[in-house]
Amino acid sequence: MPANDALKKQSIQVAQQCLEANQEIQSHDQVFERLAESRVNLALILVQRVVDSSPSAGDVAQLLNSVWATVSSYQEPYAPQNVSIYRTLLRLLYVTLRTMVRSYGQTDFNASVRDSHGNSISPAIISQTVLGILDAIVCKGFRTIVSFIHDTDTAVSTGDVIIINAILQACLCVPGMDQSQTQILNILAAHDSAQAAISLYSWADKLAEQGDPIYGELALLFLLELSTLPLVAEQLACDGLLDQITSASLATYLRRPNVSPFADSVVLQRCYSIWAKGIVPLLLNLLSALGATIAPEVAYVLKQFPGLMQSSIDRFDAPSDNQRRGRRDMAFITPLSVSEIHSLALVTQVLSGLRANNARDIPAVEWDSATLLENVDWWIDHRKVLRERLVALGPREAERKTMPASEADQRRGSESQLEANVVEQLEFVRTVLNDGPE
Repeated sequence: MPANDALKKQSIQVAQQCLEANQEIQSHDQVFERLAESRVNLALILVQRVVDSSPSAGDVAQLLNSVWATVSSYQEPYAPQNVSIYRTLLRLLYVTLRTMVRSYGQTDFNASVRDSHGNSISPAIISQTVLGILDAIVCKGFRTIVSFIHDTDTAVSTGDVIIINAILQACLCVPGMDQSQTQILNILAAHDSAQAAISLYSWADKLAEQGDPIYGELALLFLLELSTLPLVAEQLACDGLLDQITSASLATYLRRPNVSPFADSVVLQRCYSIWAKGIVPLLLNLLSALGATIAPEVAYVLKQFPGLMQSSIDRFDAPSDNQRRGRRDMAFITPLSVSEIHSLALVTQVLSGLRANNARDIPAVEWDSATLLENVDWWIDHRKVLRERLVALGPREAERKTMPASEADQRRGSESQLEANVVEQLEFVRTVLNDGPE
């Protein structure tokens, strides 16, 4: 066995031993609690070290079972004496799930894998483990956290929702989970998780942290991940999700002028993020799953926010036009604004195609795609200006802006990974607006 492979296997085995040691000793003595937390931290560090080195699928599946057994042993995870170690365990669970997704990218998911002891682990066992995580950790956990958020005396935070959303995304990326949609629907119904998310969205302006309705965004991101499953998307639509989005208090804020990533108010900045990250891609997922059935409602939602629809186009005016019109904030491009028109281009093109056969039921959506197409062409043709005007939002995008593009992207004129991704999306928008979706 090569030295690197042996090191990877050893790291995973030590991480697993740390977790098993915690399962054997359950004590609230402060010494044991500190020791247990130290073991979990060590396990997290060890697993993070092997994430990018393609450990074997069998070893990772074995580790996942140990993480799952440890996490599920906490009956009151958000109790003061448990919450710190539980949050670390959830981070470890997320990293393990992402590592397993990568590992299975190197193998056939339909085939069984073998752990370090030579035992066979079938895809069915892995699927059941992931479904158990979706049940106890994601859906039940999300419902519990939402209840705690409404109770101002508890110590839960936005970070607790963020990690649940991340674990949900990782679970749904596991190969074969699209075949378990009925079970996932039953899990959601058992914990009423979708309604909990809708409730959190509806109350986001009242639960704002220092004026920031961040829970509105996190609630929609939870629903967005679920909507990638067609059966779940259909159920969300049947439960009246779109009507609840447009009737919630946040809709009033979304209709205000100057909702943008550069707004003076943190509320308007967050509202733009809710629109671009949550509502628009959610509409796309529902439209992809239900087609003409949901098209009238999708068109109705878009027509509720004419200001946002228009500003999505104005934001891409060439800098000279912006200066002439006095819109300084419009002279900059963000990855999120590009993602926004990426989704809107698809949604409006699909609606246009469906409306050709049913203009009576599907209203026309005003969105000046011709002007946007001219603007997109301009930015693609003026790469130096695009590079100068590209603004990273958040530390992750800032990091990608400093990372060099791949050799292939550099040959195409991109200098950073962030620029390459933005250009790729702009080119896709141009294709959709020119030819329509395939």
